[in-house]
Amino acid sequence: MERDPYAVILNTALNEIKKAYPNIKHSFIFSKNGTIITENPETNEENIKKIVESFETLRDKTKVIGNLQGFQINGKNGKLILSNIKDMYLVLETSEKADKSHIYAITHAIVPTVLKTLETIAPISLQFTPSKKLVVETLSGFFAGDSVQIDAETLMELNAEEIVDRVQVETFDGNSALFTVKRISDMRRRGKNLIRIPEKLCRWLKVKRGDLVKVKPALQRDSYDRQKT
Repeated sequence: MERDPYAVILNTALNEIKKAYPNIKHSFIFSKNGTIITENPETNEENIKKIVESFETLRDKTKVIGNLQGFQINGKNGKLILSNIKDMYLVLETSEKADKSHIYAITHAIVPTVLKTLETIAPISLQFTPSKKLVVETLSGFFAGDSVQIDAETLMELNAEEIVDRVQVETFDGNSALFTVKRISDMRRRGKNLIRIPEKLCRWLKVKRGDLVKVKPALQRDSYDRQKT
């Protein structure tokens, strides 16, 4: 089962940073368009959303004085640090005792070195498509088929520029697969952030009803066909 190699390596880097620097509580990386690239498993999704939205507002306000390279917020129980690294933004949530030299090493040496190494190994532009976390609902019966089902509104959020007919589904255990997608027709299930997956595909992905999965638009058709062969 395939995973985005960039997201895997960056996720590993964040996990190793947390092990090496205990005062780093949470961390995540997002692109300039607000797409979450990777995050620590413990990082709260709602907090990520609030931080990204606040950053977007702040960035719009700073356009008149130049690009925003980063900022730091000192709170009662710790710090929130955002750093611009190449075409991405790294967010660190730390304890109040976090060492400044450690923060500098992470933002100016460790993560930039990982990104530089990635570009050396595969010198291609890093393109990240928007993803969304959806709740699994199982499909059973003879007519379950091999397609997953998502409501039209969610598909528009994933890609407003063209019709999405395939999606990549990734579990939090690292399993990933590409599926054709159909629109949920049942009005009772629309607008509830659901992805309906046939039971046999759930077994393959090792997910069950109620689990969260990450969903994003699939690769182009030629890439999809190569992965199937």
